[in-house]
Formats: sequence, C-alpha cells, structure tokens
Amino acid sequence: MMPPKRYVFWFIIASLSALLGEVAIGATLYPFFSLWGIIVILPLYGLHTLVLASIVYRFGRPRFETLYLAGVIFGLYEAYITKVIWNPEWESPIQVGGISVFEFLVVVFFWHPFMSFMIPLGGAELLSSGRKLLPEFVLKKPVLFAIILGALESSNSPSPIHSFLSLASTLAVVFLLVGWWRKHYEGESLDELLPTLKELKLLVPLLLTYYVALGLGIRREAIPGLGAQAFVWFLYALTFYLLYRALKKSRREGMERTVFLSLRKLLVFPAVWIMSGVSFSILELFIHELKYIILAGLWFFGAAVGLVSFFRSVLWVVKG
Repeated sequence: MMPPKRYVFWFIIASLSALLGEVAIGATLYPFFSLWGIIVILPLYGLHTLVLASIVYRFGRPRFETLYLAGVIFGLYEAYITKVIWNPEWESPIQVGGISVFEFLVVVFFWHPFMSFMIPLGGAELLSSGRKLLPEFVLKKPVLFAIILGALESSNSPSPIHSFLSLASTLAVVFLLVGWWRKHYEGESLDELLPTLKELKLLVPLLLTYYVALGLGIRREAIPGLGAQAFVWFLYALTFYLLYRALKKSRREGMERTVFLSLRKLLVFPAVWIMSGVSFSILELFIHELKYIILAGLWFFGAAVGLVSFFRSVLWVVKG
C-alpha cells in the first residue's frame, strides 16, 4: 500500500504546477477554493506533471532537453482541451492555416514547458533530493523572478483585491504544504516519490479520460478542420520521437546536486510575489495600457525563448 507521504508529495507537485501554470498568469485565481480548480485544474496539471516527470526519470535523466520536450507535450493540451492553439476566446493577432501563431509559440513552446512543468519540478527537487533543476535565473534572482510573476498575474486580475486574495490564498496553501514536508520528510528522493511504472498504468488512462471529457465538454465547436488538427498530430508525433531519442541519450549522464534552501529564505519569495501583484494591479488602475504592455512583453519574450529552446533541444538530440 502506498505510504501517505507519497500522496502528499504528489499533491505538492500538482499545486506547484497549478500555481505557476495558472495562478501566475491570472488564468485561474483560486485553484484550491473553487470547484473548477479542485476537479479540473489541480488534477489536470498534477496528472500531466506526474506522468511526464515519471517518464523522464524512469527512462532517462532529467536535463534541460528531456524536461523541455516533455513540457512541450504538456503544452499541447491547449489544442484539444482549451482550443487556444486553434481558436482562442480573444482575437488572435496572427493566424496561419488555422493555427494561432503567437498563442501556439507562447503556450506550447514556452509557458507550459517552463512554468507548468520544469520550474515546478525543479522546486520539487529542492524539496526532495536537492538536485539542481531550476534555471539559474530563478535560483540566483528569486526576488526579481517574484516581481515578474506579480506583474504577469496582475495583467489578468480583475482588481488589486483579487490579486491579493488569489496569490495570498494559493501561496499560503502551497507553502504550508512545503513547510509540513520539510519538517517531516526532508531528504526523500524524488526518484522514489514519483509514480512507478505500475502506477503509471492507472494515471495515464486517467489523464486520457480528462482529455476526452474536457475536449468534448469545452467549446467543442472550436475544434477546426483536419488541416489544423493534422499539424497538432504531426507535432505530437515529432515531440514524442524527439523525447524518445533524448531519453536514450540522457541515460549516460549523471545528475548535478545543490544545497537545500532554508524555509526562511523560501518565505521571502511569496511575500515579494504578493506585494508585486498588488502593486502592479494598483498601477494598472491609473495606467490602463500597462497590462497590455506586460502581456505584449510576455508574447514576444515567450515566443523567442520558446523557439530557441525547441531548436536547442532538437539540435542536442540529433547531435551524435
């Protein structure tokens, strides 16, 4: 029988993924305090992260390329589930062949690989084995990263009070879980905490069930013709193939380790994030264009970083 601590850690991973993937951009304000958050957001993000992380850890090594390619597969849920890649609920600036270009580049190649998958998993590593998976920028500039996250959250938040309540409530739950874990289970190995191959046989069908249920239940009419769908099928096949090759190649490599962060230092991060989110929300009451500037910056930065990251991963896979 699975020890309760593993369930707790799975929930921590799901919480970190939902926090950075949804709350950080104001897409879901209250994942722990809304029915949609509890039955859809937390399970969907948690299942993606646990399944894909288990594949990376069981069949290869967690390095940038393997994690990034797994994160691209994560991001492709924005096709059939939300339909954002095809038909976002806002006016897309550029559409080619039924594909919303900026939405595709940002959510598939940047946001989900980094924010929903790699950074939450890096945080989980610090809680367990202490391996160094977080990007250098996050490790060395956590305060600046928190300020940026606050600006991003404010761009989709209805008001300063919503920014405060959303960030404070979500971060409080997450850091209470983290504090409890650090007190009782510090030093546990992430390799042992992730789902086993036997458990994946249950989790993968459950994830696919979410795909079917949400794909047919959310804006079913927004699913495009076969041409646009075929592009997504091709990208799925290509990314799975690249990930397969990357996992085989990564098996020969070791893993870098780092020191644990103190809980006191960790608490600075949510405090700055909350203050930043509220401050930017207040500024946007007086400078209405600010939120559009923030989002435009995200679109251009995310598209550029996503393209570079994808081609970097492809080059690493095909090199010898």
